[in-house]
Amino acid sequence: MKKLTFLMVVVLCWTMGMAQQDEKAKGILEQVTSTTRGYSTISASFKYVMENKAEGILEENNGKILMKGNQFHLDLSQLGMEVFNNGQTVWTYMKDAGEVTVAEADDEMNEMMDPSKLFTIYEEGFDYQFVEEKTIDGTPVYVIDLIPEDQQIEYSRIRIQVDKNRMLIRQADMIGHEGSNYIVVVEDLKTNVPASAADFEFDPGKHKGVEVIDLR
Repeated sequence: MKKLTFLMVVVLCWTMGMAQQDEKAKGILEQVTSTTRGYSTISASFKYVMENKAEGILEENNGKILMKGNQFHLDLSQLGMEVFNNGQTVWTYMKDAGEVTVAEADDEMNEMMDPSKLFTIYEEGFDYQFVEEKTIDGTPVYVIDLIPEDQQIEYSRIRIQVDKNRMLIRQADMIGHEGSNYIVVVEDLKTNVPASAADFEFDPGKHKGVEVIDLR
């Protein structure tokens, strides 16, 4: 669960407090916000990496997400987990455990674990600074550092890469205080893809015998 918690922190950490903010970074991030909100849906596959070079740790997992407004379906098949959120209710399905937990979508913990924040990681709780503009794997990107306002959290900064052509976040690196870094890389992204209400709801008919734990 610790691995999952850190994944959600990175993925969520995507109204700005403008005091002492970098104006160039501010302009870029405002464009990202405008672009993101301009799409009816976003579908993306991503890679999640946890590394600690001092301890020789390198773990990789892949995931997929479909988002529409405040609704999302997150598929973390390698971790045996799916999360459905229709904006009112969130279902967390743990395949190996054979159970699904049902809760209110506006519960504070569920809001913190909202992976749709990947594309608006910077909007709350950060100061930000423009670092550089460069080309990575043929893609021109802006690099911006997000510095958390809360000094008690477990990472010192998040470095994001913004695709200059699409004006969307393509990578977020969470730099931990203890040498453990957590990285989310968007590998394939599509916009305005068809999506129905059923895509964001857990269907018990497709998961026979699953124990339902209702926390509402």
